[in-house]
Amino acid sequence: MPSVPAGLRTPVWLALLASTALLLPLPGRAAPKKASCPPPAAGRHVVLERGWRGQGADQQPLARLRQEHWTVDGRIEGTVFERRGQAFRQFRTTGTVRPIGPCRVRLERTTPEAGPGSRYEAEAVLDAAGRPRYSLSQAAGSTLTGIWRHQGDAACTDSTLTGTVLSQQQGLSWDGAWRPNAVVQRETWTEGAVQGVALSSYAGEIEAASYSGTIEVNADCLATVVQRDSQGVPYNYRAIVMADGSGYLYLQEDPNDLTIGWLERDAGTDPGPGW
Repeated sequence: MPSVPAGLRTPVWLALLASTALLLPLPGRAAPKKASCPPPAAGRHVVLERGWRGQGADQQPLARLRQEHWTVDGRIEGTVFERRGQAFRQFRTTGTVRPIGPCRVRLERTTPEAGPGSRYEAEAVLDAAGRPRYSLSQAAGSTLTGIWRHQGDAACTDSTLTGTVLSQQQGLSWDGAWRPNAVVQRETWTEGAVQGVALSSYAGEIEAASYSGTIEVNADCLATVVQRDSQGVPYNYRAIVMADGSGYLYLQEDPNDLTIGWLERDAGTDPGPGW
């Protein structure tokens, strides 16, 4: 067999290095981290829910505000403001919350005064602190999403809401059928009284209106808001004030208008608690 010229022979040290490299483990792809959240956070939470219930001619808009207290052993107690079509009601709920997977929980609620058939289920996702952030209803015939915020334990007063708040929301008006509208607002609160301006769009027709009003706030942060525009037309809302003064959630009671939304503190001019 012909010999390999010495100048072309692989050095012994390089051959040993190559053979050793073959024995080394290849770098592997790191396994993806599984989602991990702490148990559902006990305390108060507020929820803004909106969507539709029913099908076809029976379909109605559905909107709710909830304030709930979760206990460490998974019990729920809360109050609900609800609009179903043109009808408004307020009721209490009880129930349970339990984990069903990484950062997911199932909510099972009942309305004691409603009797049999008042059980509702929903699923929610948790943030890294174990607080609920978004939810979907599992009630048959409904399509309902929920947006959650943590509510502090402090009591509320008429002066909790102080300073300027802003909002944008889409609502509905009734004239034999539900028609969409959109509204942006800017209002300033002082000791339970408000001055504001609203810009409304109805199929591209923009209307501007100034208004004033008052709020009555219970210690549990549930509230009633009454406002009148420059023409003297009254508007009635139920609300949940954020205990840290960062804003409030509202649901309209007037049968022919359905708006639900979140007015948040203008951080640029009113840097207050919670920002």
